[in-house]
Amino acid sequence: MQKTGVRIGREIVLCGARTCGLYSAFGRTRWRTQRLLILGYHGISLWDEHEWRPGLFLTPDQFAFRLESISRIGCAVLPLDEALSRLATHTLPPLSVVITFDDGFFNFFSSAFPILKRFGYPATVYQTTFYAGWNQPIFHLLCHYLLWKASGKIIESHGMTGRNGSFDLRTEEGIDAASVEIRNFARQAGLSPEERQRVAKNLADSVGVDYEEISRRRLFHLMNREELSRMVESGIDIQLHTHRHRVPASKDLFLKELADNRKFLRDIGQPGATHFAYPSGIYRDEVFPWLVESGIRSATSCDTGLATSRSKLLCLPRFVDTSQISNLEFESWLCGLRDVLPSRTSVRRVRSLLHRLTARTNNDSSV
Repeated sequence: MQKTGVRIGREIVLCGARTCGLYSAFGRTRWRTQRLLILGYHGISLWDEHEWRPGLFLTPDQFAFRLESISRIGCAVLPLDEALSRLATHTLPPLSVVITFDDGFFNFFSSAFPILKRFGYPATVYQTTFYAGWNQPIFHLLCHYLLWKASGKIIESHGMTGRNGSFDLRTEEGIDAASVEIRNFARQAGLSPEERQRVAKNLADSVGVDYEEISRRRLFHLMNREELSRMVESGIDIQLHTHRHRVPASKDLFLKELADNRKFLRDIGQPGATHFAYPSGIYRDEVFPWLVESGIRSATSCDTGLATSRSKLLCLPRFVDTSQISNLEFESWLCGLRDVLPSRTSVRRVRSLLHRLTARTNNDSSV
């Protein structure tokens, strides 16, 4: 991964801060103890998905190293419900962390859960459920992945869209445009799930990729009913993420998404789903009363930051971790320093921030 000048500068500052002991000192402050870091993940790569979308997938080794950092630094990893209760009552232990996963890919069952179990850490999975019940690859992810696998090629478009012409896959923009066209065609044509899979297979054949191999590896499958039931039995907290991974503008449709989602979870052994994550992190103010009406206690977004007792429970911030985040920056989020660090700053300014912070041990003002 090529780093920008800003990112390189930030890494230098963070390296200096950690070398000077500021990570450790910051983590021990009352300011950090009064805050909760909710970590957000999506997928753990089973093959080369982390190369395709580093912002969505980590490798198993990367995820294990993250948990090693959490353990070495001495973070308290809490279940989501307990963490939110303790956040509200100002009884969080130092360096409190919650681990969450969105979507509920099969790779959570096969890769993430064994690593979490090795460390003894709890986790919450915000599970979208349509594809969990159907047990086929998620169409739009699979199509974009197949187009990415064909990078540098020009392929005929007719087998995927019915349009005579071609897809130019020699640039990222061309890949994205082809993916959008295929997805829009499937939606406008009202293709059934089975018909969409046939389109995906046609695409795989066109680009010379083995569709059956991808399906066998379950790269883009969600956990199925049996796997989800096993996760619940193993202590994994399965919570709400809508049934079809969308937030409709209509109240009735939105409430139906939650009802369908909750029913599916009830059927696999999770009767008390009261926490929610917004699909793609997108939320609107008008959905807040709808969530309350549905008995939702909390909702996490993809807004970056640490949660405090003053945070709105229906749009809690998280830090979404990706393959593009260095271990140095990840640890700066664990100790809380990164949350107050401007994009452009110096080690001297970091020292000043820490001095101001520790001088306010009886005041929870923001830095």
